[in-house]
Amino acid sequence: MERFWNIIYYFSYRSHYRFHLLFNEINPVALVYRLPFAKRHFEKMGIDPVTEVNKAFRDPKSGVSTLFADGVVIYSVFATCLGVMFLCIGFFEPKSRLTFYHFVACGVISAALNHALVWRHDKYLGYFKKFEKMPSKVRRLWAWTSLAFILGVILFLIACFNFMSSRQRNLL
Repeated sequence: MERFWNIIYYFSYRSHYRFHLLFNEINPVALVYRLPFAKRHFEKMGIDPVTEVNKAFRDPKSGVSTLFADGVVIYSVFATCLGVMFLCIGFFEPKSRLTFYHFVACGVISAALNHALVWRHDKYLGYFKKFEKMPSKVRRLWAWTSLAFILGVILFLIACFNFMSSRQRNLL
């Protein structure tokens, strides 16, 4: 379970960073860096702003792509818990409503599970090193598997909500 969850985390991180690189050329902020006054300013400072922004996205410890991957794994567990709650309400308590405490419970479960499987002692950094060494064919397979898993979680949440709401409508 831990390895699979870190694979989801890694490929979320990697896909976000790749999209950043893909859209680097049409980024309006990057166009500002190419203006003459901006070029002179950054040359005086001795830095290349595009390289620095790319470093900020790529940093596996605290980069922007890492924050995106954090959101993906948190959302995945949260959405799964919420879907299970929708199913339970639909099957057992169709007259009840969701409360704030349901969302808090899902958030606590999500944070605890992700802490145990990914963030505790920075486990994901060790997995990142392992996954970087994977052959490209295996990486491609896991990337598609990660995408399918994330889409599956979204569809599960939608289906469970639809089930719960249809059960509640039938009681009216």
